[in-house]
Amino acid sequence: MEKLLELDKLIESKEAIVSLMVPVKERQNIFGLLHNTLAKTSDLPLYLWNLGEAEYFSKIEYLAEQDEYVALLDGFEIQAVQNYNPAMNAIAAIQSVKNYEGKGVFVLENIPSCMQNQEGIILRQLLINLYSDITVHNHSKLVILLNTDEVDLPNNLNGIIKTVELPYPDIDERTKLVSGYLPSLVDTQINPDLVNNLANTASGLHVEDIKAGLRQAVLTNREFSETDISWEHSLLNYKVNRFRSFNLNFVLEPNTYNFGGLDNFRTFIQQVKRDFQPDARIANIPLPKGCLLVGPPGTGKTLTAKVSAQELGFPLVSVDTGAIVAGGATYLKLLIQRVEACAPVVLYFDEFDKLFTTNTVSGEDSGSRHILGTLLTWLQDKQSQVFVIATLNRLDALPPELTRVGRFDEIFYVGFANAFERKQIISLHAARFDSRYKNGEPLTPKEWRIILIKL
Repeated sequence: MEKLLELDKLIESKEAIVSLMVPVKERQNIFGLLHNTLAKTSDLPLYLWNLGEAEYFSKIEYLAEQDEYVALLDGFEIQAVQNYNPAMNAIAAIQSVKNYEGKGVFVLENIPSCMQNQEGIILRQLLINLYSDITVHNHSKLVILLNTDEVDLPNNLNGIIKTVELPYPDIDERTKLVSGYLPSLVDTQINPDLVNNLANTASGLHVEDIKAGLRQAVLTNREFSETDISWEHSLLNYKVNRFRSFNLNFVLEPNTYNFGGLDNFRTFIQQVKRDFQPDARIANIPLPKGCLLVGPPGTGKTLTAKVSAQELGFPLVSVDTGAIVAGGATYLKLLIQRVEACAPVVLYFDEFDKLFTTNTVSGEDSGSRHILGTLLTWLQDKQSQVFVIATLNRLDALPPELTRVGRFDEIFYVGFANAFERKQIISLHAARFDSRYKNGEPLTPKEWRIILIKL
């Protein structure tokens, strides 16, 4: 895992405090990782504190008989606050680490979530003081801010505390996981072709989600058959539901009828398809970034996006822009990371301009500044096979930075169909019921004019 190698490098360079952002389902795996790669190799004990056991730093040990890492209450006690107050208890925990005379790796869980009130100011300053104290005086201490709430650190801490996010397993890691875990569920060896198919289907899922999806496949398909594609369907259904819980709609193969008109856009998509081919990589042709579709409601922008994914042969991931506004830049960064793990893929933003609505009272952007910064940086630097299609009603509703060169490849206006395009659309749909419309002209020019005038 590339980003966990980044964590190792931070530890080797004697960083005092590191923030580690992971999904809560991966929490137990992180304890094992820290125990094996940090505590064991550095000969440092591993301690855990969170608000669930605010009075203790529990010691994390591996219990062989249970084959798991557990937090044991043989660490050390701290002077916790009597009246339950998250920030004050976190302050007590940080002070205990500072005053602790021994050595160790100290895992403080979900500290950023305790910084939402006034005591958070003290908490931030204590972390700064602790960073300085460990850096100057004590290299036998390491503090890991384990962030399972997926809340960003305050800006003044980002300058000294590096955040490492748990990456999604790549294809090799997924293949190894499936080939090792699935046989334990069905008590037989698995055909390599099935392993590869399941590993590909599991893209965009973390380790524990992949395991849960495989368990669901076992329960759904009582009889194991290596040639039965229902195993892949079961894992795909689990993945779709998991994506839906993050306000993402994943469609592996968009099944949409074709569209009429928009000839320039059709030509553009064909060029995009060529630019995604391996030959284009050999020729150092830049990866396509995406396009904007602008036009009034009801003109077929959403249909166009779906047909584009179908033409490219990519899965389609649709994003709820309202969820991005509610979740902010942190949610958007996690969303991008998940989508990139599924590449190649089409990422579709409907009503893109809603991300940048203006507060009518103050005239200032309502929480969109950080979202805009995250989008601009990603679009400018994007090197993944993620093609972005964003639809909106008015181009002037977008911040001008998004329409500059390097963010989107093209902007297309999708208006109401003219007479020629209306004829294309009618022929397209009529051909589903009458084969004469596919290659011929079953209507006379006069009949066409009568129909087109009335539409």
